[in-house]
Amino acid sequence: MNMKIKLKDGKANVYTPYNPDFVKKIKGIGNAKWNSSEKCWVVPETAIEAVREIMDEVYGYSDIKENETVTLKVKFREEVSEYRSDVVLFGKVLAHAYGRDSGARIGDDVAYVSGGATSGGSVKNWYSIVKEGSVVILSNVNKLVYEKSETEYNITVELLKTKVNKQGLLEEKERLLKRIAEIENILQGD
Repeated sequence: MNMKIKLKDGKANVYTPYNPDFVKKIKGIGNAKWNSSEKCWVVPETAIEAVREIMDEVYGYSDIKENETVTLKVKFREEVSEYRSDVVLFGKVLAHAYGRDSGARIGDDVAYVSGGATSGGSVKNWYSIVKEGSVVILSNVNKLVYEKSETEYNITVELLKTKVNKQGLLEEKERLLKRIAEIENILQGD
């Protein structure tokens, strides 16, 4: 999913893939609210640059920055669990539980070849879990996030392929040309 920011009436609607780190960080922007009908975050228009910095930090790109991606094959040598939280690797949600008996949902761009995700623990102290021996293909992983990430999980990671989004590059070029034209107009006004 490409990220978008749409401006309307002094507000910015921010559309991103789900990531718990992004949620935590965007809540640090004053008046940030989740709009469930639009499935986006709404922030003051003045916070756009802060939002873009958060996007870049969490996802490795933003709505105006190119997303060069890789595909990874990850093998789990032991069970991985997160207490009352999601199991996230390279910005992708591998297991999203919300209670002991909820099971676990799998995020976008995640495909289990073997094994799987589940939930466990107790009613009050539940976990999101990726089972030992699971093999997962992660698609559309931001290349910078992959290269910078460190993990404490006992896993092996195989780089399958790198993909440059040509359409995305053309769209970025168009946005940059428009921005250059805006800057030219501003400079000519002085």
